[in-house]
Amino acid sequence: MSEPGAGRTPGTTPAEGSTPEARRAQPADEPRVSVVVPVYDAMPYLRTLLVSLLAQDLGPDGYEVVAVNDGSTDDGPRLLDELARVHPQLRVVHQENSGWPGAPRNRGLDLARGRYVFFADADDEMGPRALRLLADLADEHGSDVVLPEVVGVGRYVPKIADATQADVDLEAAFRTLTPQKLFRRSFLEEEQLRFPEEKVRLEDGMLLARAYLLARRVSYLHGEEFYRLIARDDGQNISSQAFDPDGYTWSVAEISRIVRQLDPDPTRADRVVLDLYRRKCLKFYQPARWAAMPRARQDAFLAAHGRFLAEHVPPALEDQLAEPFRTRSRRVRAGDAAGLTADARAALDAGLGAARLVRARWGRTGRLHLEVEVHGARAEGRDRPLELQVGLRGGGTVAAPDLRLGRHVEQPGAAPAVRVVEATLDRAILDLRQDDILDLHVRGAEGQEKARVAVPLVSALPPARHGLQVYRTVKGNLSIQREPR
Repeated sequence: MSEPGAGRTPGTTPAEGSTPEARRAQPADEPRVSVVVPVYDAMPYLRTLLVSLLAQDLGPDGYEVVAVNDGSTDDGPRLLDELARVHPQLRVVHQENSGWPGAPRNRGLDLARGRYVFFADADDEMGPRALRLLADLADEHGSDVVLPEVVGVGRYVPKIADATQADVDLEAAFRTLTPQKLFRRSFLEEEQLRFPEEKVRLEDGMLLARAYLLARRVSYLHGEEFYRLIARDDGQNISSQAFDPDGYTWSVAEISRIVRQLDPDPTRADRVVLDLYRRKCLKFYQPARWAAMPRARQDAFLAAHGRFLAEHVPPALEDQLAEPFRTRSRRVRAGDAAGLTADARAALDAGLGAARLVRARWGRTGRLHLEVEVHGARAEGRDRPLELQVGLRGGGTVAAPDLRLGRHVEQPGAAPAVRVVEATLDRAILDLRQDDILDLHVRGAEGQEKARVAVPLVSALPPARHGLQVYRTVKGNLSIQREPR
């Protein structure tokens, strides 16, 4: 292995195989890029991904797709075999279910023959020029890792940079720890980088952390929708599923240990770990989320995060957090569940605290009927007007349909008031173009406060109809979009 962090100086010499002469000397049977896809019960999304991969403009001899069927029980294996018979660049491997994506990704990597490897997920979609432009950038700059510009469809995707960068800022790169990156295959082999195969959360982040800090160069490709991360409307994205507080926090700690071990800049390592803690741990103490959490689960998070703080975030580092994260973290360190609950109730009682979907159903005329729980002071009386704000992702309000006040919901003790309200979205509101996404908020009529409409994991969302999908985003909120082509 190379010395940790030794290759992170901008302007390093391009890696072997990156020059035009080396590209011309590439063996005839070696594709330029291998795309590895772990597949498990991903229909109908799998079809969309495969169509996008088979349309790549590298040409059929320029790349290969290695799809590893990890014991799927749907029609995915049949689709893979049918397409492989007519598309020689698609290679299919069937195996018994391993229980987690790490094993099929590693098997696909072992079978890959390309100079570069890209890890795609079976429920996403790739732009037609993505593989070629990613490989071109890696060839030009000798990059070991290239991050593509990614667009989230019903999923939050962090912003990395405003332009293509040969040497992307590592702190910005650490905002994305998902596996959809281009890797130089010889780099993965030299550093013996593989995904953990046991059932652990953030297993891809463990590989990415090592890759970012061991790579000679990490680059970023900007300019178009090279990859689309899609939130499944059946809620089966792994990132959307419930998890164990101890196991999840252990994974955050493991990534933190990797960062501190491999980063030659301890001050930067501190900043990366602190941001990781803020994003991955402190999110559970947002007022609406904490207030809705059962006490046993609250205690489990406090215990796990208390151990994390003791090992990875000393008080002086914690002081660098902005508010309200700094106060929340101090309460976590003290195990102050009562203080966190009081803070949450104060925030919720101060105004429109939270809005949660109760039911969504299609009407006969193509309208969408919604029932929503509204929490907080503004839910308490009939003299407090509310609106449902329907806005286009990226800016602009489509409409603010009237909310019909419904029944009160009895809450024990001093919990904030709750009322169920109803609204109907007609066909004019739902007349979307292909890339439009609608996000929904409840707000006070004066527009001073609003709350995103959240979707509990147990909610039953209606099936796609009239070319529209009603879905739960990766952050747990309600959105509507036109079905992907």
